[in-house]
Amino acid sequence: MAKAPTIYDVSRKAGVSTATVSRVLNNPGKVNSSKRELVEKAIRELDYHPLLEARLRTTKDVKRICVCAPHFTANSFVQRLRGIAAALAGRNYELQVYTVSSKNQMDHFIETLELNKLDGIITLSLPFTEKQIQRIFDCQIEMVMIEYLSPYANCVTIDDWQGGVIAADHLLKKGHKKFGIVCELSKPDYSVFPILPRMEGFRYELSRNNQKLEDKYIFDVPCEIKGTYQRFIEVFKSGDFPDAIFATADLEALGILRAAKESGIRIPEDVAVIGFDDIDFADYVGLTTIRQNLDQSGRIAVDLLTSRMKDPKRPLQHVRLPLEIVQRETT
Repeated sequence: MAKAPTIYDVSRKAGVSTATVSRVLNNPGKVNSSKRELVEKAIRELDYHPLLEARLRTTKDVKRICVCAPHFTANSFVQRLRGIAAALAGRNYELQVYTVSSKNQMDHFIETLELNKLDGIITLSLPFTEKQIQRIFDCQIEMVMIEYLSPYANCVTIDDWQGGVIAADHLLKKGHKKFGIVCELSKPDYSVFPILPRMEGFRYELSRNNQKLEDKYIFDVPCEIKGTYQRFIEVFKSGDFPDAIFATADLEALGILRAAKESGIRIPEDVAVIGFDDIDFADYVGLTTIRQNLDQSGRIAVDLLTSRMKDPKRPLQHVRLPLEIVQRETT
């Protein structure tokens, strides 16, 4: 029997150090493209399999699942990952994480699928094309997409437009007359863009009730606490602000609440604030928000994925999770 190739064989064939080979396998984004291509070519030609993977597969038949997503430090992604990890806990699966921060990284992930030897992929907020999805299936890998609807894969989604409608309806019923929205309007080329349908649903419901969302009250800010806080310190200082604000992400809502507290603006008496997501901190700060069950979306994705891994003939499923208003102290 021929001896299995080692990392040293790959190193010699590619003309790079074993440390570089290791980085290509574990963190390819930190290796320049020319060296990465040499290593990947050597791996393919030698049919090299990392020792850990070979040991796991022969002794425990462990299946490898990769969660592929942007913004892994964002609370909503952390909670989805928590649901995924909880659903896989104690089962024969190895969980990996691949962070996407550019379209090139997303394309590279697809191009190097054979090297990763995966059994399943769960994508978060990534708009893979039909061609990319087909390539994944051609590599005998099952997949589930969260927050992106495709007819070619299992999907777990919400109705973002309806979320905007729910937010507007809640604020209208509270008797508010002057409305604002906080959202990040710059659209990345490698991630889904749920903000626009949320804003459209919000605007639609206001219009249906003879109310208007004025352009000056559309606040384009980064989806983060600090940037929103800095912007709203200036907004509250100006004295010109709406009496009800829909933040299309809870992180932005927290920035507004902090700015209001430092500016002497009363919540909800001077301005009501509603968020979106219901991430962990929302309950602690009393934030009214639109709940999408983030942990549950991760658990459902695991169930859909592992079911197809066991039975590839199982029909594809599209699961749409319900949204609900969670009333707390900020409205």
